[in-house]
Amino acid sequence: MKERLIRPFGTGSGQATLLARIPTDLTGLTAFVLLAAVLLAAVDIASPVVRALVGFPLLFLAPGYAVVSVLFPRGVRADRAERLPVIGQTETVTETERVALAFGLSFAVLPLLGLAMAAIGWQYTTAAVVWSVTGFVLLAIAVATVRRARVSSAERYRFELGRKLGALRAGLFDSRASVTAINLLLVVSMVVAVTAVGYALVAPQNDEQYTDLRLLTETDDGEYVAGDLPDTVDSDESIPLVVTVENQEGDHEEYTAVVQEQWVDDGDVLERTELRQIDYSLGDGTTGHGDRTVTPEADAGEVRIAVMLFDDDVPETPTADDAYRYTHFWIEIEDDDLE
Repeated sequence: MKERLIRPFGTGSGQATLLARIPTDLTGLTAFVLLAAVLLAAVDIASPVVRALVGFPLLFLAPGYAVVSVLFPRGVRADRAERLPVIGQTETVTETERVALAFGLSFAVLPLLGLAMAAIGWQYTTAAVVWSVTGFVLLAIAVATVRRARVSSAERYRFELGRKLGALRAGLFDSRASVTAINLLLVVSMVVAVTAVGYALVAPQNDEQYTDLRLLTETDDGEYVAGDLPDTVDSDESIPLVVTVENQEGDHEEYTAVVQEQWVDDGDVLERTELRQIDYSLGDGTTGHGDRTVTPEADAGEVRIAVMLFDDDVPETPTADDAYRYTHFWIEIEDDDLE
């Protein structure tokens, strides 16, 4: 009778091999960037300390480390006889070099992400920056995971946390008390510096809240440009004018723009005539264009066209002193009968 051999479906060694192939550093990086995105963008946590501690490594470490992982999937020098792809690692990169490159490449990646956001038309809000960095890091992690999987087990880079912590402890707590004190002082200084810079970068900045009022004109191509208002018009001729309001107050706002024609003598307003009012209902980060033409009522002479913006009720007699924002321009009105 033939002897039958029964092969089990799985073994403990197979599970251990599978676990060994999982890149622990990339897994931890994925978890960190997702947590940071939730805290900074979705939840919008208000604690400045938490925002600094989470925001600094998200901006200045995670993008660069992901790029380093893509470029250097090996932990040891590649065999010179091995056929490498176009982007192939041939030299060994130390742990110190990986950290230094992570910081350096992060500073190189962030401006590129900013240019991409500008090309897409995204506003530079905290949520947009956080999600763009998170998306880039996750994409780079996916590429790095594939590149590591294609490297042989003997050459593949592995992040061994226990050994790294042991080396760090040995470096910090030298047998000599003076060296230990200096090392601890350096570590505390670095933590304070990182926290301060991170806070400045990711903490909410109240002084960034503002409302912008501009007087523009519209070109034939439909673009809004500044500095193209006419110097003179004939009586009863309309002036092309676009009253533009930008809301960066952090909340939805209601505005009213009052356009006045003013006769001015030596800085004093002798007479004022309201030409029109324009209402705006703007969400945070949006811009409204009051596409209007303004027709002065004066027959001849130089008048001032004043535009006053109010974020509350408009007074019975609006003045520049009462306005939330104010701007003006001068126009010379020519009498057709004198020509």
